[in-house]
Amino acid sequence: MDSEMRKKIIDDKRKTTVEDPDFKIVWEDQPSGLWDRFLDLLHLNFTWYKISHDELLITKGFFSRRTDTIELYLLKDPDLTEGLIQRMLKVGTITVKVDSHSNSQRAGSTIAIKNIKNPQEVRKLLRDYIEADVMERGVTYFDRV
Repeated sequence: MDSEMRKKIIDDKRKTTVEDPDFKIVWEDQPSGLWDRFLDLLHLNFTWYKISHDELLITKGFFSRRTDTIELYLLKDPDLTEGLIQRMLKVGTITVKVDSHSNSQRAGSTIAIKNIKNPQEVRKLLRDYIEADVMERGVTYFDRV
């Protein structure tokens, strides 16, 4: 990510205050795999993935809706996987690792954002926002050797 883009993302994040909360969603979509498209036709697809300036939100459920929120600075290494059928449907799965040194319940786990459209662009967007959040918070990672 170039420094100009990083500066723009950080400046947008700093405009948020208690008096003027900005829960701006920069990307959102539902799964679009073969089964998910069938559920869309029936209006039964109740999973939403969202990326805001500093959080990844995963909402699931109809009767009992649950939204999992993960701070972006805790995420590392967004990877993209596209199987044969996914490539035919032009979707993919992005997996991100939760930092194992965090105090989160999810520490060390992997989160999958399944069957999303334009997966290369979404992976790049997620990577850029993770990097900007890490830079803004001054987080330093140490790898074990």
